[in-house]
Amino acid sequence: MELRPIGCIHSSYKTLADAPRQGRWSEEIVQLEIYAAYEDGLLGIGKHQYLIILYEADRADRSRLQAIPCGGTATTGVFSCRTPNRPNPILFCVAELIDCQGRFLTVRGVEALDGSPLLDIKPYIAALDGQPKTD
Repeated sequence: MELRPIGCIHSSYKTLADAPRQGRWSEEIVQLEIYAAYEDGLLGIGKHQYLIILYEADRADRSRLQAIPCGGTATTGVFSCRTPNRPNPILFCVAELIDCQGRFLTVRGVEALDGSPLLDIKPYIAALDGQPKTD
């Protein structure tokens, strides 16, 4: 498998301690830079209010298979929690699209560290992506 970043995330979060546990609870504005080779893929992006952002937690500990979830006390496997420390640290968040200027998207709701590789963007569509019951 080969994944190639389509861009880079620019945020004020320089270290793990700077980043919120969940970006959706932050008012912080983040910029997504799409590499020029992928700019044509942004056609029509402005009609979506929310986007699914997939990115790599490139500073994560890939050797971890267990973690204590945020707010928890018991250890659980990484596949049953949202820790960024996992064998393949591909993370996602749902971000609000604030502005789109060429190949730069301004969004709110991303907890990625500055310089994180951007892997993909998809429109969030509530009728498809929302579930009637969540944990």
